[in-house]
Amino acid sequence: MPVKKFLSYAKLFFQDRRKLVFASLLVFVLALGTFLRFYQLGASGDGNLYYAATVKSMLVSWHNFFFAAFEPGGSLSVDKPPLGFWVQALSAHFLGVNGFALALPNAIAGVLSIFMVYKLVHRPFGPWTGLLAALVLAVMPVAISAERNNTIDGLLVFVLLLAAWAFLQSVYTRKMCWLLLGAVIVGLGFNIKMLQAFLPLPAFYAVYFFGTRQNWWKKILNLALASVILLAVSFSWAVAVDLVPVSDRPYVDSTKNNTVMELIFGHNGIERLISLRQGMGLDGWQNRQFTPNPSPGQPSGQLPEHPGGQNIPQGNLPNGDRPVPPDGQGFPQGYGGNSGQNNLNPNEGQSDGRPSIDFGTAGTLRLFTNPLVGEASWLLPFVLGGLIVLVILLARKRPFNGKHAALILWAGWLLPEAIYFTYSTGLMHAYYLIMLGAPLAALVAMTGWALWEIIQKRKLLGWSLAFLLAAGTIFFQAGVLRGTTAVAPLAVGLALVLLGLGLVLALVSRFRARFAPAALSLLLISMLVAPALWSALTTFNTSPNTGLPYAGPATQNMQAQPGAQQNGIGINRNQFLLDYLLANTAPDSYLLATDRANDAASYILDTGRPVLTFGGFLGEYQEVSVGQLSALVESGQLRFILSSALVQYQDLSQWAGQHCTTVNVSGLAATTNGMPGNQQQTNILYDCGG
Repeated sequence: MPVKKFLSYAKLFFQDRRKLVFASLLVFVLALGTFLRFYQLGASGDGNLYYAATVKSMLVSWHNFFFAAFEPGGSLSVDKPPLGFWVQALSAHFLGVNGFALALPNAIAGVLSIFMVYKLVHRPFGPWTGLLAALVLAVMPVAISAERNNTIDGLLVFVLLLAAWAFLQSVYTRKMCWLLLGAVIVGLGFNIKMLQAFLPLPAFYAVYFFGTRQNWWKKILNLALASVILLAVSFSWAVAVDLVPVSDRPYVDSTKNNTVMELIFGHNGIERLISLRQGMGLDGWQNRQFTPNPSPGQPSGQLPEHPGGQNIPQGNLPNGDRPVPPDGQGFPQGYGGNSGQNNLNPNEGQSDGRPSIDFGTAGTLRLFTNPLVGEASWLLPFVLGGLIVLVILLARKRPFNGKHAALILWAGWLLPEAIYFTYSTGLMHAYYLIMLGAPLAALVAMTGWALWEIIQKRKLLGWSLAFLLAAGTIFFQAGVLRGTTAVAPLAVGLALVLLGLGLVLALVSRFRARFAPAALSLLLISMLVAPALWSALTTFNTSPNTGLPYAGPATQNMQAQPGAQQNGIGINRNQFLLDYLLANTAPDSYLLATDRANDAASYILDTGRPVLTFGGFLGEYQEVSVGQLSALVESGQLRFILSSALVQYQDLSQWAGQHCTTVNVSGLAATTNGMPGNQQQTNILYDCGG
């Protein structure tokens, strides 16, 4: 065989071998991310019960499905748009309403997000940089905790990554259709979690504006057209719902005036920016309303699972397969009005000064201290330092290319959101930091690429920067891990060993250049030991906080969120009460009425029966009038009222006292922490039809 031909075959062999090795590593990363998200998925219960009950109720009828009704009777909608729950309902339709089926779409979205980050980083920076980005996202603790739950944030992140891909395509191809597609996809994200989908939108627009080689005025006009399409898609469902007469649809939860527009700009808008709830004394209240406080004799095991729609009242009802007529958000005709009055005393139950819920106190160090530091901040010091390196390095490169566009995208996505999460005094939760996962992963990998570029030209400077950034990040991680778990010293020790080996190989590479890639790889991988450990502890946590997902071991969850909803068990569910209600109510009527949706969720999941709620999710607004309540009782559709806080709805309390009698049920008189502040209230069961 001629020498040249032999060398040609040898070259092809080694090229194919490298491709095979890379493909194997990519499969490993995807498999790792899949395992961390799917292991024992749903084993801890139904997840967030408010959302789980919504999906169960949506399976009752197309009416409930479209409006995202929280309870089977269709009297109240969930406080989010429907798209994420439509996907969950599709899963539950085939697999039943259970923890696995409800979390499955989120987990799948999480794995697909890993691949999307790989693709987005791969094109401008090469396959190995994309692989590192995928690995970082695969072991991002906040992504794993949220994507193992039935919250809808994981699905939102995946949709936004699809939008990022479309906006980048508009830069790469110079075709406007990709810009418009990106706008449509962001609009779909809006219908998953409203304004949260707009957080990376400035970065998307900046990528197009600075990355596309067109006349500036043409780019502005194109972005204006994209914005029109974006708004049309975003508000399509909201406008459709608000145009439906209130007598023919559920009441919009967490609103005073019963409109989705108010929900968008109120509860899911301004309240995410400023501390309206704290001013009303609701901050600590929401923390406690997830507290399981079972009555004596109340079982504490996992709630039984029911297929969607089971035991839902059917038959000769005025509104088909719904147990109540359409007038008045599911109330008898003639009582369509709602006072909309918020009877909560703003001076009642002031904040006790403790850090807010599960996200600490607003301030510069919020992301670097408990309770948020364990969610997504493990690599934040490395990224912040790396951003300086990337900006200096890419600022010197001409012309503008995909690397510049990627820097605008990921830095423009990360920094504004990091600032928001740092200083916001509004309503948020720890798992919202999943929004930082993708840009953090991309920027970690891009920093690794930048360090390699510097090492190629100025070895001493490049290796010094790499070592300082990696070592500083590891020592930061060691401080975070200190005292949290018995295996923390082993993790820190392993990280330091990898760091040391990387440093040794870096020194050797001065004489044997082939060791340089391995040296930098070890320095980068050493920083992933701590977040990988935290992710594993999240996956193997047998008692996760299912109401408010939180990364880390069970003890960490309990410290950060004392008394939080665990294992999918709702508050105030009393088996003796449930048996009594089932024995004394007709199957085609409301099981009971109660103060808050979160109180009602476990009863809905357990029976599939309608449950009326006076004040929606938090009991913040009075969403049922005296006329509606009276009509339901007189028509025989409602007999029992379970309340620990009717005092905040004085007109309802007065009516119940005059028209109903109290019933003693075993274990029902236990006190709860349902009210603002530290007030203790007693559960009371009213019989209004006996």
